[in-house]
Amino acid sequence: MPTDPDAHGATVNSRGAGGGDAVESSTRPTEPSRSSERPPSSEAAKRAGAPDPPAASDTPEPPPPAASDNPVPAGSPDGSAPGGEPGAAPPDMATAAPAPPAAPAPPPPPVDHAPRRRVGRVVAAIGTLLVVAFVAGATFVPLPYYLFKPGSVRDTQPLIAVDGADIYASDGTISYTTVSLRQATLLGLVQGWLDDDIDVIDRDQVLQGRDPDENRQVNLQMMSDSKQVATQIALERLGYDVDTTVGQLVVEVLPDMPADGVFEPGDVITAIDGEAFDDGGDLSRLLADALPGETIAATVRPPGGGGGREVKLTLAPSPDDPDKGVMGVSVREFVLDYEFPLDVEIDTGDVGGPSAGLAFTLAIIDELTPGELTGGSDVAVTGTMASDGTVGQVGGTAQKAAAVRDAGITLFLVPTADYDAAAARAGDDLDVVAVDTIDEALAALGERGGNVEDLPPVGESAAASTG
Repeated sequence: MPTDPDAHGATVNSRGAGGGDAVESSTRPTEPSRSSERPPSSEAAKRAGAPDPPAASDTPEPPPPAASDNPVPAGSPDGSAPGGEPGAAPPDMATAAPAPPAAPAPPPPPVDHAPRRRVGRVVAAIGTLLVVAFVAGATFVPLPYYLFKPGSVRDTQPLIAVDGADIYASDGTISYTTVSLRQATLLGLVQGWLDDDIDVIDRDQVLQGRDPDENRQVNLQMMSDSKQVATQIALERLGYDVDTTVGQLVVEVLPDMPADGVFEPGDVITAIDGEAFDDGGDLSRLLADALPGETIAATVRPPGGGGGREVKLTLAPSPDDPDKGVMGVSVREFVLDYEFPLDVEIDTGDVGGPSAGLAFTLAIIDELTPGELTGGSDVAVTGTMASDGTVGQVGGTAQKAAAVRDAGITLFLVPTADYDAAAARAGDDLDVVAVDTIDEALAALGERGGNVEDLPPVGESAAASTG
């Protein structure tokens, strides 16, 4: 046996080395085993007297398979036969050819989703259009209702200019109030139902048979008239003489009476049979002796001013007194023209309505007298002013009270008829005081520190200096 360490015999275990040519060697011929000894080197072979190895072949034979505790078929390292599929038995061990793999099933035809996508896009577009149409309609389409919302609280002092007398600045302010009036949409109605400070009013109740443009013109005319009356009452309260030309404003026309179809509310009767009125009671005086069936000539001016016209009426029996002839109208005094000793201008812009009359009256008095008519406090005021000094009812007082409350003012003068509506929206910090005349309004300011006692007594000549 070779004794060279490089050529000693040994039994190779199940994972033999795969290097050079394998040499078999055994000490037990009856149990041959395969080993993978390294061949002896040439020097060792010469010393051992071994013959030279045969010449190398151009096509070497593959080494024999190594022994293994878990033998695998010869071939590729993963146990596949040369040129075969992994795991296939070698040719000399196969007993039958493996069945060819089944042909894969053809793929299903592609599903065309385009029609479904087109339908989805159409449905989405229709839904979007419906939503847009609903939102646009709810936002912009007017409904037969109006919304009364809190408006503004405006200081009167910057609006008043007086020429012909000294004026006096004040620390306190006298403000008039407004209501925001807008025709409602669906969203507006929802807002009105959810907000206690907004009232929803039927359109006919607001317009009273007029279209919106006519209603606006009527309100602008009422604002103009209220400024004239306010100037008259303020100057007369300070002792100035104011000359006026009066008429009779038609408030109502009774049906089936001589005036039906001839007069309309807003007309102003300025004379009967050519005789003008000297005061508010002249209409009754001039018709006191008229009999049913008698014909009279009335001069009337249309609403908003303009030239007068003369109409003839045959009087009818009065419902209360058959022996008395009447035209069939309800009227109230209306001042047609004023002759003021001072030039007073009040700039109200495009604000309409008569409800600032009391506020303007108090503001003019404050402007023309030294001291603080409000005691230095900020005061808000609403109410119409009549030429006899009485304060009349106004609309939207609840919304005006909400605006005054939000402005932080603590005193609000209102007509007695509007007190409950204002008090309901005033909150805890706003004191609402009801008044019915200019003198009651002045007294309310005097109770809060105003210099009302410094004003000239009613009927006394004006103490304000003139220029």
